[in-house]
Amino acid sequence: MFNRIFKSMLAVFLASASLEAGAAIFTSQVFLKAQESDGELFRFTVENAPFAAMVDGTLLIRARGDYSENSSENIEVTVDEAPLGLVSPSDGGNIITSYHEDHVEWEQVLVLNAADLVNWTSDHKIVIGLNLSSDVEYNLAAGSSTLVDADKRLRFVEATLVYETSAVPLPAAVWVFLSGLIGMVGYGRSRKTM
Repeated sequence: MFNRIFKSMLAVFLASASLEAGAAIFTSQVFLKAQESDGELFRFTVENAPFAAMVDGTLLIRARGDYSENSSENIEVTVDEAPLGLVSPSDGGNIITSYHEDHVEWEQVLVLNAADLVNWTSDHKIVIGLNLSSDVEYNLAAGSSTLVDADKRLRFVEATLVYETSAVPLPAAVWVFLSGLIGMVGYGRSRKTM
């Protein structure tokens, strides 16, 4: 009888220990905002961001509007006020659709350093800043073109953050409870033999 109880308690203990080792992939909500002025600044806040593991993550930037494949129109990216660099369709961006020579939809993935992610998630809050350069115009009137774009949804910026979370340790109370339970079983066994 004691062996069966001890084995079942050991199984519970090992199963709870394996819970501690689990980590997951965190994907933020898709932050999407319409552009409403020239050279606009966007800020997106990831609330309750889980603590990051020491593994690189990614930040996907997607935009549609007054960008061209061969100009300096870009977006300056910051995370928690730290500059990550410039992204643009002409410098590393992947063009999804080109509606006009000065109206494209594009995306670019930035690799985020593992140590930076751990630092940014230490307070469980991440602020992503997307600062459009002043030549990213709102009206989309390109040169002599008569392109009219009244639909605000045609000009947007979007950001999605993805990283691996660190394992969350079990609270100390769980370990104390399990060790006490095993101790009680052992004590009951020793009383029976007396």
